[in-house]
Order: sequence, then structure tokens, then C-alpha cells
Amino acid sequence: MTQLRRVLYLDAALWAVAGIALLIFPRLVLVDLAGLPVYPEYVWVRAVGVVTLALAMLMVLVAQNAEQTWFWTWAFIFTEGALAILFGLKAAFWSSGATAFWWVAAASSAALAAALLWGVARAYAERPESSPEGS
Repeated sequence: MTQLRRVLYLDAALWAVAGIALLIFPRLVLVDLAGLPVYPEYVWVRAVGVVTLALAMLMVLVAQNAEQTWFWTWAFIFTEGALAILFGLKAAFWSSGATAFWWVAAASSAALAAALLWGVARAYAERPESSPEGS
């Protein structure tokens, strides 16, 4: 469980930093770092920042109760894996600039998905076998 907790805490910290950055500095993140066009309004980006902070909080909750909730990590594996694919496609086919940003995002999400998957496998192997009822 220790490895799973560490990965969940690391992932939560990264999501929290991303959420705060999107909430406070949406134009800097999207335009200057990600190479996206300037938008007239960034309220939807700030909303995504709020959601990423909530995701980070959920990761911390799962990590704190990993013995009972380790299987909830599958939701985070799905999230990181899907984002790795989406960011990779953006970098490979849809990026007009700042492709390095999107490749780093794709590689980071893929690495976190793999680390979470490894942590779940370890947690599954370490879980206590349930005894038959009535024994």
C-alpha cells in the first residue's frame, strides 16, 4: 500500500498545482505554455481548475484509506490513461505550436497511469485474503 499511497499523493500534488494554475493564471497556462489561441473569456478554464482541485482531494482521500479503497484508483488510472492518449494525439496531429508542452503532458500522464497501475497491482497482491463466512 505504501507505493500506491506515494503515487496517489504525487498525482494529487500535480493535479492540485495544475488546478491552481488554471484557476489563477488561465491565460498564462493556455496561451503562453500550451500555445493555444487567446480566448475572450476563461471562466471555463477556471472551472476546470476547480474540478482538478476536487480530483486531487479525491486522490488524497483514496490514499488515506488505501487499505479499504485501493480499487478506486482505477478511476484515476482511466483518467491519466485517457489524458495521455488525448494529449499525445494533440501533440502528434492537432498542435500548431508548443508541441513540447503536449508531449510532456502526454508522457507525464502515461507515466502516472503506469505508476498507478503498478501500485494497484501491488495493493491487490498485498490485500488480505478474505476468510470464508462462518469459519
